[in-house]
Amino acid sequence: MNKNKTILIISFLFVVLFFLACKRNDIAKSSQVLAKVDDKEITTSYFDRQIKNLPESVQRLSLEGEGKRAILEGMINREILYKEAVKKGINKDAEIKRRLEDMEKELVISTFIQREFGDKLKVEDKEVQDYYNTHINEFKNREEIRISQIVVQQEKEAGDILEKLREGKDFGALVAEYSVDKPTALRKGDVGYFTYKMLPDEIRDSVFGMRTGEISGPYKMPDGYEIYKITDRRTVSYSFEQVKNAVKLQLIDQKIQDSLKTLIDDLKKNMKIQINESLLK
Repeated sequence: MNKNKTILIISFLFVVLFFLACKRNDIAKSSQVLAKVDDKEITTSYFDRQIKNLPESVQRLSLEGEGKRAILEGMINREILYKEAVKKGINKDAEIKRRLEDMEKELVISTFIQREFGDKLKVEDKEVQDYYNTHINEFKNREEIRISQIVVQQEKEAGDILEKLREGKDFGALVAEYSVDKPTALRKGDVGYFTYKMLPDEIRDSVFGMRTGEISGPYKMPDGYEIYKITDRRTVSYSFEQVKNAVKLQLIDQKIQDSLKTLIDDLKKNMKIQINESLLK
């Protein structure tokens, strides 16, 4: 091998290695890419969009301490699991496709409702004040419970955790170790205060009747199996200013529901709807 050819090969290898090194470190210079899982990028816009979908209390948490990193870690873990699931062909499963169709339908409907009513229906301050004055019992001497939770995906895992709690294991420590709800796990599972009516129908009677310090469950809920602990119980009164925004949202939602019912009733007039009553029974 002559000298010029050797120099050419070395130069080529140097360029290749330099290119690969740049590819490995490219996100460090990016103003948009927060993280990368193989070729999948998690951008700042995607990150911000996901945070906006979280409850307001969790959004605030994401700006504190390690909250933002915990949420990013959750997104990274989700991409890792998704990649592994796709590798095993789970995305081609017939049941998955049916559920995706259902999710698409719900998303289209919710977007339609928001565009049709959400941006058009308004609630004046006087309406909010009138509601507060005529429903004062909802805001005076209101009984509330404070709940912490552990959320897991499998019923067996929930049962194992419940057994550990019965053995005297610390609830907060088990939240940190097992709960898949990472934002609330940073607060030892705390999800805040709830009135009786704020709880889901299927759990409100049993959970609201629990004593402070008592542990429930597990309950099968949309996000998995949930175990609750009542950490406080209080009776509190709220001034108009304290609940003004919440009441306003409640009244807007009621107006949307009323308008939606009117729309559906009108649409039904032009559609042929049949119900097989014998099969329904």
